[in-house]
Amino acid sequence: MDLRFSGHETFIARTFWPKKGYDFIKSKKKFSDKNTVVELGVGKNMVSSIQFWMKAFGLLNEKDNSPTEFADFIFGENGTDPFLEDIATIWLLHYHLVKTNYSTIYNFIFNDLRAERAIFNKQQLISFINRKYSEIGNNSFNSNTINKDISVFDRLYKKLDYSSVSGNFEEEINSVLLELELINTTVEEKLKEGSNKKEKIEWYHLHGEYRNNLPAEIVLFSILDNFQEAKNVAFRRLQTEPNSPGMVFLLSKDGLFKKLKEIEVLYSEIMISETAGNVVLSIPEGLNKWDILRNYYAD
Repeated sequence: MDLRFSGHETFIARTFWPKKGYDFIKSKKKFSDKNTVVELGVGKNMVSSIQFWMKAFGLLNEKDNSPTEFADFIFGENGTDPFLEDIATIWLLHYHLVKTNYSTIYNFIFNDLRAERAIFNKQQLISFINRKYSEIGNNSFNSNTINKDISVFDRLYKKLDYSSVSGNFEEEINSVLLELELINTTVEEKLKEGSNKKEKIEWYHLHGEYRNNLPAEIVLFSILDNFQEAKNVAFRRLQTEPNSPGMVFLLSKDGLFKKLKEIEVLYSEIMISETAGNVVLSIPEGLNKWDILRNYYAD
């Protein structure tokens, strides 16, 4: 398993970057070109960051520097939502960020770590990543690099308290994934080990919910994308397998079941059945994930 950390130059993905990056690569230009800084109107480090996030969101093919099918679908000439005005598109970016595993921390957090715990602090996350390095015999773990990735994860997802924003205010409020409000945090004060001084420990919460702003069509797209060729998918798989909607979208058991019932209403050919307590989603042949999205955006 390849582990990839850093590459973002500590910049979070800003709302307008995916469209800016898409238009740039669609015009056959390369991020390595000498005049890229002028073309994109950002600094050299931001150029690297935009390229990183284009790959991380599954919008840029690494091999030939071309837009992916997903990128063309959203940002192309007849793109469905080039300016990211629909929350569904933000959910799709999040799904691809986790699934592509170009930036390992997101796959780790939403798949592997969440399978073990729904609440964690920074030190526990660092220890978890260190353990993953050890499990595959990789001795290149670097705590400074991991700390930077955690900082970006925090600023990319965490619900924002506008009164406490530090640093670059414009950057902090322009996270492309902020609108999802996926990550809640709490702060605990406790005595620092070996001293009488108190320290603040921030806890991240990855509790499953219903997710009111998550369209059922996006859940169905992720199922068709992740469970390709499957005609019958057990509810347990949809809830707990890597990149499943239950894991990626932080859906509770009841929340996931309600989304499936919504899908069943939208598409009469899809059925939910229960035998001996086992819930199964039956998917007909020929159902195309892109058609599902087209129908959603057409409405």
